[in-house]
Amino acid sequence: MDKKQKIFIISISVVVVLLIVALIVYVVTKKETESVNDNRLSTIYDKMMQNETYQVTFKLDDNNQYTVSRKGNVANIDTYSDGSHTTEIIKDGNTNLLMYSTKRYYTYQNNEIGLTELATELNDIIQSQEPEKGEEEIDGKTYKYEEYKGVSYFLMNANDEVSEEDTNTRFYFKGDKLQYIKTIMGEKSELLQVNVSYNVDNSLFEIPADFQEG
Repeated sequence: MDKKQKIFIISISVVVVLLIVALIVYVVTKKETESVNDNRLSTIYDKMMQNETYQVTFKLDDNNQYTVSRKGNVANIDTYSDGSHTTEIIKDGNTNLLMYSTKRYYTYQNNEIGLTELATELNDIIQSQEPEKGEEEIDGKTYKYEEYKGVSYFLMNANDEVSEEDTNTRFYFKGDKLQYIKTIMGEKSELLQVNVSYNVDNSLFEIPADFQEG
């Protein structure tokens, strides 16, 4: 092997080594970036807002739960609270409150706060801070969680006055699915079961025929 061939081989070897080093640096940097941006709650929010179509149920127990269903510019908020059942249907810029105990509904003109309230709150939570991440076992299963400080929006049964500063909220995931939300208030906590879907029935946005206007 002459001198030129040796120089050529050495040069090729150096190039290969440099390429390998560059590839390793790229992979490590990419993983670190993905780790920083791996926010499951943000991913769910983005999917919800992709077509502005989602249905989310929050359940404390059979007597205390609510479901937010939205499809574009219409929404339905169905609530069970200690035996009472009400529904808000938001459409055409108005909110129709359905009272199941009397089979009557009441229309509040130019009021559509409920249309975007859940989405707005989720976005505010996500933008407010980088969550603390960890794992916790619930009913014998291990879930990854993201915890946000100073959040009490999802607290359903607030018997005492709640201080935002002393309240944190954990979102629990199995894979990319949100399964539970826990509001932590010092030594106390409240755990909600959560179900998120992206299919919404159009009939939810119509006032039932057996309801009369109040």
